[in-house]
Amino acid sequence: MINRITLGELLHGTDEDFLVNLYLAALGRWPDEMGFAHHLGVIAHGPGKRVGVVHDFMGSEEGRRHGGCIILDPEPVPVEQALAAQLRLRTDVLRAAILELRHAPRTEAATSSVAGDVLALGAALDSLRTEMKERIAALEAALAGQVPASPSLSPRVSLDYVNDLVEASQAQIHQRLRALELRLIEQSAGPKGMGGG
Repeated sequence: MINRITLGELLHGTDEDFLVNLYLAALGRWPDEMGFAHHLGVIAHGPGKRVGVVHDFMGSEEGRRHGGCIILDPEPVPVEQALAAQLRLRTDVLRAAILELRHAPRTEAATSSVAGDVLALGAALDSLRTEMKERIAALEAALAGQVPASPSLSPRVSLDYVNDLVEASQAQIHQRLRALELRLIEQSAGPKGMGGG
């Protein structure tokens, strides 16, 4: 089951990240090349275009058929919360794809296709890991330069508190990545065992 994501969580990130997450949340699939290029052009004209594109996706025939998992709450959220929600979304979609592959009938052609799909999922996982490390590093760098020394802050907004938030977010991301890696390893072991028999 794919977790729901709020509009406020979805709107964070680059145009490319936003669009990939929108396709996953509203349509339950990865973007097609033509649609991605078209919508990237639409939202390039300003950040205010993103909300309109979300409504277009949800109101489309495919969006209505899929049902989507977007909660139309535009309330702004902290970056850490948005990144965690986006990672959950992508992890859930990958998990659903793996389950679908696991339950698909196994013919020789299907086994070969599954092996290719597992490799593609592994590449997507590597890309996601790199992306999340870069985002967390950028967040840490931004916070390091802007947060005053602890004594001048209230305990709730102290530097230690901010660091704890970053570390908790990073730990959650790593835990989800490890779980997904284990599933990928299990999946990749399945087709090899079948191909040898």
